[in-house]
Amino acid sequence: MTFTLAVDAMGGDFGPRVTFKAAQQILAERSDLSIHLYLSSSESEWLDAELKLLALDSCDIFSRLHIHSCEQSVAATDKPSYALRRKQNSSMALAIKSVASGTTQACVSCGNSGALLALSRYLLSTFIDVERPAMARDIPTAGKPLLMLDLGANIDVGADGLYQFALLSSAWRKAQGMERPKLGLLNIGKEAGKGTEEIRLAGQMISELEGIDYVGFVEADELYLGELDIVVCDGFHGNIALKTSEGLLNHISKQFDLMLHSSMSGKVLSFFTNPIINRFKRQLDPVMHSGALLLGVNGLVVKGHGKSDQEAIYQTIRYALSEVELGTTERLLCELDRLSL
Repeated sequence: MTFTLAVDAMGGDFGPRVTFKAAQQILAERSDLSIHLYLSSSESEWLDAELKLLALDSCDIFSRLHIHSCEQSVAATDKPSYALRRKQNSSMALAIKSVASGTTQACVSCGNSGALLALSRYLLSTFIDVERPAMARDIPTAGKPLLMLDLGANIDVGADGLYQFALLSSAWRKAQGMERPKLGLLNIGKEAGKGTEEIRLAGQMISELEGIDYVGFVEADELYLGELDIVVCDGFHGNIALKTSEGLLNHISKQFDLMLHSSMSGKVLSFFTNPIINRFKRQLDPVMHSGALLLGVNGLVVKGHGKSDQEAIYQTIRYALSEVELGTTERLLCELDRLSL
């Protein structure tokens, strides 16, 4: 079986060359994969040189990397409404359109989140009764991956929105083979009277969902215990929680290195412990868990971080490919229907 992905190369802070290299990297590993790379026609000078080298070095990869030159690209400063009206021929829009037409099985982009959401909603449409797609991501914990949503696509949602997020994420976990996902609603306390009126109402609505294990309100310090499968929140608090966690992990990593290399005994110790420390860092490194799903649109769209380097983009593409292989998207609608009954 072969797989085909669309990659928008114009998103991200490090430019399309990094995305091009990441695509090469995964194509070299996976002979069953083809990638359609969408980028601005203004990048043709360096791209032509790279493609000539690639054709000489590896005919196999060259034949599986399809380049699409686009008239436009979506800028980080473009408002979603502007991208929707004026950027239909952009690399981002054309990559999403390839999923809509069935040419590719998933779209990957590190570009403008708001534009990606707006274009995906318009070009792929949303599932029935889903008003707002959510950005969801698996984060590493002490036990098992935790699916957290929303992570920034919807800053302010009410009880109905939080309920829809619970419905979407539960259906996604079930489509992945999880019989009864354990779900919590992020709040400032576990008690029934804590939080805003909307969160309390959402909790009551979610508690009536059958086929899931709803544990009630959870606090932020429970996210990494490894006991939950899903945590639901609005995009404002979810984005803050995720960015705070990533910043803290980065700080701990740097402090750990500083401690080990600030003294002779630390340097000696690091000689013996480096393999273990590096494996520990790799397990927690946000780069190794790159890629957020756009749950709720009728197709697989994966958003990478704007600051993604080659390794992060590679991991994002790899994540999208793994979901295509699992066939989760095809089973999602069926599970969503069962939960909605």
